[in-house]
Amino acid sequence: MTDHQIKYLEEAGQRLRRQSFTVCSEYVGLLSIEKDAHQFCRINLHGGVIYDPDHVRRNGLEGALEQVRRIVDETLAYMRQMEQAPLLQAEGLTGDYRLLAEFNDTVLAGHQTRFGVQFITWQRVHDRSLWQGHYFDPSSGADAFAAAKRDFATRSGLLPSGALFTPEQMAEVYRCIHETLDSPYTITDEREKCLRSAAEQIEDTVPDLAERVEMSNQAELLADMESPAGGTMQVY
Repeated sequence: MTDHQIKYLEEAGQRLRRQSFTVCSEYVGLLSIEKDAHQFCRINLHGGVIYDPDHVRRNGLEGALEQVRRIVDETLAYMRQMEQAPLLQAEGLTGDYRLLAEFNDTVLAGHQTRFGVQFITWQRVHDRSLWQGHYFDPSSGADAFAAAKRDFATRSGLLPSGALFTPEQMAEVYRCIHETLDSPYTITDEREKCLRSAAEQIEDTVPDLAERVEMSNQAELLADMESPAGGTMQVY
């Protein structure tokens, strides 16, 4: 078991715990994952996810399994990139910061901490020093790496900021898509296919989509209950 594999399993375990999964080390090189008191999959040191499809289906854990897969795949990808990336060289910078990407005097760096990998975007100035760091800490959510990549793309000019939707915006678009699909109004097969494809794309893009959609639903329900038309709910 290499040092890289140890770091990968530690990082994957930390990320899954922050998403309310129970993570246990069965033996060296294998993590056992539980959700709602159900042990439903294992993760090995190569990034593989081992599970029993019948057990997952019987306990309604398909969504949890998909979330684990996404986290595992993304973690494996950026941990491999961290291992291969060169040290970031800059005036006044100390510590193990890895240069993951650079374009138009904007850098994306990764920094291993005991809490997980921190991602940062910086602007380089003429003397090769760094300024105006945007930090994406492990505790900032499941999409810290994705958020750092979006920030790098817009800060560097690779993409205009208006070309990217925030996770909150995509969650609302997802809700609207399903409201349209679930409505009694008839739509063409072509439009339905396009909407379902867009919904699948959002599912693949937003790691905590289910939680964001649920929060949006609850906020809307509360607003409806407190509106003059709906009256204010009283609790006795």
